[in-house]
Amino acid sequence: MKKYLFIVVVLLSVLSCDAYWERQNMKNYDSPYKGNWKATYSGEENGFFTLDINKSGNVFGLRNNTDHLGGKVYEGGVLMNLHSPTSGFVINGNLETKSGTWKMGSISGTWTIIKQ
Repeated sequence: MKKYLFIVVVLLSVLSCDAYWERQNMKNYDSPYKGNWKATYSGEENGFFTLDINKSGNVFGLRNNTDHLGGKVYEGGVLMNLHSPTSGFVINGNLETKSGTWKMGSISGTWTIIKQ
């Protein structure tokens, strides 16, 4: 019985240690995409949006100065399902290629972006 208890304690210690280091890595993470970005979009509707990306890679944006956007930038600059819960405006694309697609209901188009 003591042998099994010892094994459980060791396993929990190892798992706990891994979680600790993962949290430390997240605290130290500095997104290469952090900063302010400005994009224009076109297609069945035209306009612009701005993105503010923080140290952790969280994205906060504004479309046409009124519609709030939120999401995350992933490894390699991927923007996936960056969206507005109000209008349903959805952005997909990549900050490395500085382009992507957008959709809002039945209308859609493309966008390009530059870092400010």
